[in-house]
Amino acid sequence: MTNFLLVGFGATVGAFLRNELTLQQSRIKLDFPIVTLLINIFGAIFLGILTAQIHNGAILLLLGTGFCGGFTTYGTFNMELSQLWFQHRLGRCFLYFILTYIFGILGFVVGIHI
Repeated sequence: MTNFLLVGFGATVGAFLRNELTLQQSRIKLDFPIVTLLINIFGAIFLGILTAQIHNGAILLLLGTGFCGGFTTYGTFNMELSQLWFQHRLGRCFLYFILTYIFGILGFVVGIHI
């Protein structure tokens, strides 16, 4: 039960923070989902740092599985990617796809080495 609560609390905080940041997307006058991209990159960096530095299972559940899982978002990424595709903005669609995966992987690796 404790693991369930740790993951649930971390995910709640992460999802709340992501939602607050995502609300700022409408204030940015860019035709690109930059907020979700940055959230996923920073989440990957943070998860890399956690993976390399934290060896306590409870803290990893709280911050790694919970917070990072709630903060980063694969679902929103796919929704925004699909919207770009169906709006025939293929260049932006592929750019978003490539940037998300390349910088996600690089962010995780950088986080491990921090």
